[in-house]
Order: sequence, then structure tokens, then C-alpha cells
Amino acid sequence: MAVKVVIERRVLPGHERNVLELLRQLRIRCLDEPGYISGETLRDSEDPHNLVVISTWFGLGDWKRWSQSPDRREFESRIRQHLAAPERVRVLLEGLSEQLSGA
Repeated sequence: MAVKVVIERRVLPGHERNVLELLRQLRIRCLDEPGYISGETLRDSEDPHNLVVISTWFGLGDWKRWSQSPDRREFESRIRQHLAAPERVRVLLEGLSEQLSGA
């Protein structure tokens, strides 16, 4: 079951280029990570200091493994220096399980 991970970040004014470069490097690193399918970085049309990254993973275990890896933690540490607030991470599962759907 595919997993979408949505990470929202509020970037300090003037730090957007730094964060976008770090996110580019992070995405390149993810290409070698088992279970990584794709990713995109979006900017809020009404507030350019809000960046949203959406990544797709083959399974929840793939995301959890990557999210706890030393490489990812290092990137997040470097990114946090440029943020006005802690990032918000949401992990979204595709569809509903049979129990939740009532099937």
C-alpha cells in the first residue's frame, strides 16, 4: 500500500533558497533509498514562506526506516536552522482498510 508523506515547513524570510537547496539534496539522497517512489516540493501561493514536500513511499515500513535514519536526521537538522517553527509531518495511507471502510 503506497504511503504519502506531507511535510510542511515555515521558512524564515530570506532563507528560502537555502532550504530549497537542502531539499533538493535530500531528494537526490532519497533516490537511493529502498521504497522511495517520488517527491515534490511546493510553495504556498499565498505565503511564499510556507513550503510543502510530498513524498510517496512503497510502504509505511519504508518511510519509517528512512525517517529514523541518520542521513535523514542530519538533513533535518540542517533544515531546522532555517525554520521559523517546527515542521509538521503527516503520513497518509492510501485508501481505507477493510475494517475502516465497513466492507
